[in-house]
Amino acid sequence: MSNQTFLVGSGSKTISACRLTADGQIQLLQENKSGNGPSWLHAQNDILYAVNEPDNKIEVFTIDDRIQGKLTSKNTVSSQGCTPASLDIDSTGKWLAVANYGGNGTSNFALLPIDKSNFSKDKDPQVTIIDGHGPNRKRQEHSHCHQVQFHQNYLYVVDLGTDTINVYHYNDTNGEVRLNHQIKTAPGAGPRHLLFHPDKPLAFVCNELNSTTCVYRTDATNGKLELQQIITTRRKEDEQNSNKENTPAELHFTPDKKYLLVSNRGDENIVIYNLNENHDEILSIKEHLNIQGSGPRYFTFDPTGKFLLIANQDSNNLTCFSYSKDKHTFEFISQLVNIESPQHLLFIS
Repeated sequence: MSNQTFLVGSGSKTISACRLTADGQIQLLQENKSGNGPSWLHAQNDILYAVNEPDNKIEVFTIDDRIQGKLTSKNTVSSQGCTPASLDIDSTGKWLAVANYGGNGTSNFALLPIDKSNFSKDKDPQVTIIDGHGPNRKRQEHSHCHQVQFHQNYLYVVDLGTDTINVYHYNDTNGEVRLNHQIKTAPGAGPRHLLFHPDKPLAFVCNELNSTTCVYRTDATNGKLELQQIITTRRKEDEQNSNKENTPAELHFTPDKKYLLVSNRGDENIVIYNLNENHDEILSIKEHLNIQGSGPRYFTFDPTGKFLLIANQDSNNLTCFSYSKDKHTFEFISQLVNIESPQHLLFIS
């Protein structure tokens, strides 16, 4: 195994390039200047798209050197809303979807036409607002689109503010969308992120406001999700502590697809679920992993599947754990400190 390079999206004005060595050490390579708050990154070939969250912009970079992680800023455009939080590109490569959370204004999601390394001027952006609100007056006063994801022939939009997962047909010629299904979570759940199983007709959603994970059966014929299970992300002792707040943030499978992981901000751990495909309860808690930091906003596995990397937003550090596919265990290996407000991780080599 050779060294690998990854980028770190942040809440500052920097996209850091880091190296993960063959033995799991993290090294800072360079800091690329960016717009304000590049908290979500998405790469397509040699182009990198980054949200500028507080400025309501999307910034486009060329990836000039994948080994050293060198980027060059080329363009910025409006996200067509307020507080962009998530990006995805459709299978044709012609449309960039953005979820505008609406932290200080209206929330929506938009499809922006793209053409190679730039935004197309031949087509207009398509902007959609989701109506409604949730019972949590502080966090759900209106729609808060938190994630956009293209999957098969549909666009899924996860809305924390309205407690809904919205399934759209989209036209890849003009970017127009049509609501196909709206799946409601428990009131006040605050769905944040959605993850599809790569092999099974299953989808999983982590809920930020009530610290649960939902399991759904998927129907490829119409994109609909059918609820199968709701399970907590927390340990019993943490749930019983009324003074302790917790907000789940991200979810991923282990590379061998034996476990589902969800990060807990507040409890400062990652819950590791067993994937019990042949049981009525698809998820069961195996253990909770101490993240060696605080505020685990994002985490991912490296392309080899040997290492788990965690971006700890509040403690300003990245932590690395090895993962044994034989023993099904995690072991803390290293950390990189003084990375300001790390919020996203993306491997580029």
